[in-house]
Amino acid sequence: MEKKTLFKIGLILVAVSWGSGFPVTKIALDSGIAPNALMSIRFLVTALVLFIFLKIKGVAISKEEKRLGLGTGIVLGLAFSLQTVGLVYTTSSKNAFITGAYVVMVPFISWFLTKEKPKLSIYLATVICLFGIGLLSLEGDLSINYGDFLTFICAIFFALQMSLIGANISDKNPITVNTYQMLSAGILTLLLNVVFENFSIFTTRLNITQILAIGFLVVCNTLIAYLVQTAAQTYVPASTTSLILSTEILFGAITSVLFLGDPFTLKMVLGGILIFASVMIAERT
Repeated sequence: MEKKTLFKIGLILVAVSWGSGFPVTKIALDSGIAPNALMSIRFLVTALVLFIFLKIKGVAISKEEKRLGLGTGIVLGLAFSLQTVGLVYTTSSKNAFITGAYVVMVPFISWFLTKEKPKLSIYLATVICLFGIGLLSLEGDLSINYGDFLTFICAIFFALQMSLIGANISDKNPITVNTYQMLSAGILTLLLNVVFENFSIFTTRLNITQILAIGFLVVCNTLIAYLVQTAAQTYVPASTTSLILSTEILFGAITSVLFLGDPFTLKMVLGGILIFASVMIAERT
C-alpha cells in the first residue's frame, strides 16, 4: 500500500478521534476546568513528551522547523482557545459542525500561499457551507449565539494552520515541527489563562473526570493526531487533508447526541447535511 493511501487512512482515524473529542472536552468544561487551562495542559504535556523523545533520539532541529512550528502553534493555540471557549456557550454537536467549516476555507488560504487558484466548485461549496452554518447557528431573531460566533472564527484559524503546514512542511521533519507547534500553543493558552481566567491553571485541583478527559485529549487528540496530520501533509495536499479531517463534524455530532444528549432537531439535520454536502462537492475538485 502506498504511503499516501496509508496516511489518508490515518487521517480518517484522526477525524474519528477529534470527533470524539468534542463531547470529551464538553464534559471536562462542565466539570469546572477553565477552557484555556484545559488547552494549556493538553499542549504543554504533549510538548514535554515530544521533547523527551527528540532528546532520546538525538534528533537535529533546524531553525526553519522551529520557526514553522512556533508560528503554526500560535495559530493553533488561538483556534483551540476560541473553539473551547465557544463550547462553553453552545452545544457540542453545533461546535463540531461549525468547526468543520474550515474545509472550504483551506483552498482559498492555500491559494494565497501557493498561488494555486481554487476551482469553480469550491465557490459553490463555500456558499452551501455558509447556508448550513447559518441554519445551525442563527437564532429565531436572526442573531447568532456567542459560542457559535467564536466557533466560526476558530474555524478560520484552523484553516490557516492547516494551509501553513501544507505549504511549508515538504522538506521538514514533521515531528520536530509538531513539537514546537505544541510548545507555542501551550504557552499561548497558558498566557490566556493567566490574563482571562485568573491563574486558574495554578489553583484548580483536578478531579478524576478532568484527569481522564485530559489524558484522552493529550494522547489521542493531540500527541498522536497532530503527529499523523503533520506527517500526512508531507504526502497529502492541504485541501485533501482538510476534506478528510472534516468528517470529524459527523463523528462529533453523533457522539454528542449519543453521550451528551444534544438535541437532534430538523434544523440541526438540515444544517449538517448542507455542510457535509459542501464537503463532498469540494472533494470532487
